[in-house]
Amino acid sequence: MTGAPPTGPDLPDIVGDWRATDWADPDDERIAALREEFALEDVVAGCETEFEALLALKRWVRSRWNHGWSHSFSTVKDALDILREAARGEQFTCGFYATVFVGCATALGFPARKIGVGLADCSFPRDRRVGNVGHSIPEAWSNDHVKWVMLDPDLNVHYERDGVPLSALEIRNAWHDGGAHEVQMIQDDPAFVVPSGRTVELLNEIFPDYGIVDDDRARAYCERFVRNRAIDYYGRLTIGGFEWVDERCLPTFVRHFEPAPAARYTSHLPDMYPSVNMVRLSAAPSWDAESATLAITLDHCMPWFDRYEARIDGGTWEPREGTLDWPMREGVNVLECRAVNRRGRPGIVSRIDVAFAKPRW
Repeated sequence: MTGAPPTGPDLPDIVGDWRATDWADPDDERIAALREEFALEDVVAGCETEFEALLALKRWVRSRWNHGWSHSFSTVKDALDILREAARGEQFTCGFYATVFVGCATALGFPARKIGVGLADCSFPRDRRVGNVGHSIPEAWSNDHVKWVMLDPDLNVHYERDGVPLSALEIRNAWHDGGAHEVQMIQDDPAFVVPSGRTVELLNEIFPDYGIVDDDRARAYCERFVRNRAIDYYGRLTIGGFEWVDERCLPTFVRHFEPAPAARYTSHLPDMYPSVNMVRLSAAPSWDAESATLAITLDHCMPWFDRYEARIDGGTWEPREGTLDWPMREGVNVLECRAVNRRGRPGIVSRIDVAFAKPRW
């Protein structure tokens, strides 16, 4: 940053409890192996923004296999296993795409989590053989947009409203509130491929209760699955053990003719959407006849936190401890602070501006 300093503070709101999420460790042995074996840094190399990197990762995950079924469902344990099996020609469904995206995002230092969406009415009058009543997708935290964003690597899409990428809850609310026409599904390449042939045969072997599914039935179901707003999967939303409920979608204790799993119900946004990658500043002043200083204390909500960095009046970013003394000079003083995680990825900048004039007496 050069030239005149910006005017006005920029202090993003920090809400919720980011520590409630069980963040996997980017330095875990298997996650490190995932990063190296599949050259994940190369996947996002050359991206000009962090959000472009997240979209590139979504595209890459989608490109590893086509939607389908496999006897490996019961044997794969994590993203590394899934990608290795996919390299051998195995195919997997939505939940496996979400697992791989979250694992790869973690390996690269991008906060992401796996979430579930489902039909508002998961039992009567749905036929027991309706098939899928839900969809598993990831959400990633976007520093560029200062919010959680849904990225679907199975369909290879994300959703926007007025050019802003949406979270799963924002998609749900738009559809429930009659704003579906304002939501745009952004289709990326490669697009979803309708399953056929051997993978459909495997579906019948793995899930015989679905009834016989042939290529025509798979095509009819999946062609509807990939059309924007054709399936009301965003009726229900589950994140981190919380299920969102309100007057438009009340709690249900039956899912697809089975008892529903235990859930904590909430209508409190920070329960599901805590802030991450931000820094909170507090300041205590001291002064004498010649000078003034602000003692700054920093607090963060960054997974895999490594260090704080600060710069004064647009200077160079420098590592800092959790406290720093900020001497005032005549005029407008600008302090910017951020956190950096162990993968070297900086978070959102918090900035305060302070005008100072020496006393005249």
